[in-house]
Amino acid sequence: MNLRQLETFVAVMKSGSISRAAQMLHLLQPAVSKSIAELEHALGFRLFVRTRGAALGVTPEAEAFSFEVERSFVGIEALKRAARDIRNMTSGNLRIAALPALGVSFLPSVIREFQNAHSGVLVQLQTRSSATVRQWIANQQFEIGLATRAREMPGIDMAPFMRCAGACVLPPGHRLAERDVITARDLDGEDFISLAAEDPTRRRVDRAFEAAGSEPRIVVETQYAMTICALVLQGVGVSILNPVTADDHVQHGLVVRPFEPRIEFEYMLFTPSLRPTSQVAQRFLEFMVAKRERMIEAGLVVALS
Repeated sequence: MNLRQLETFVAVMKSGSISRAAQMLHLLQPAVSKSIAELEHALGFRLFVRTRGAALGVTPEAEAFSFEVERSFVGIEALKRAARDIRNMTSGNLRIAALPALGVSFLPSVIREFQNAHSGVLVQLQTRSSATVRQWIANQQFEIGLATRAREMPGIDMAPFMRCAGACVLPPGHRLAERDVITARDLDGEDFISLAAEDPTRRRVDRAFEAAGSEPRIVVETQYAMTICALVLQGVGVSILNPVTADDHVQHGLVVRPFEPRIEFEYMLFTPSLRPTSQVAQRFLEFMVAKRERMIEAGLVVALS
């Protein structure tokens, strides 16, 4: 018994004759008769009674079997719709994990643009530390991850995604706010809000101050860039941040200036290596790249070499 035989059976039941069923299915009558005969053989009982010169007779067994077939066909149509929705990306799930620097300032606008085009897809975004993001991807729990660089890990594919030159962030009215460029030396003695010690960029910032003979006074250490922006706006101190996160706070009065020497913030794209990338994830990555290219044009991030 196969799907084609069942479709032929349904057509005969609905049309009441072999000839009309053949027209509905765009088949020859012998092909329809053969399909019904094969189905009867597979089932072990008669479906139709063929009497010369009389209308096709439907057996009680065929009536009972027809009810079950129709019910099964409802399920098949549901499967066809599900497959169509998956193919057209009008349904599905996408799990993304990102460090807060991009989970708060970069991904929300990408998600908005993506859902404008694919509103039926449920996007699940989790914001955690880079170490947690990498572990989730290694465990194959998420399809897309954005985090800082790390050593190679089993179960993960890693590629550069975004680089940007660090900027100095100042509270409104700060004495350095009128300068076009802030140097490491300019921050000597300033109250400074630093990234946490485990952040790889923290070490580059510390080395820049040491090379300039500058000694800012660290008053707060925190791992999240958005927390630093909030602290700077409160006048707690100044800091060096990625301009992507900082730019989101300019509307609240945050002053953002280029910083010298150049300190790069680098973010990597992580994907699970033990499972293929879904169509939905691939499409979302296209939106991410398009957003990044616009940011390159605006000067917020630098092009990947």
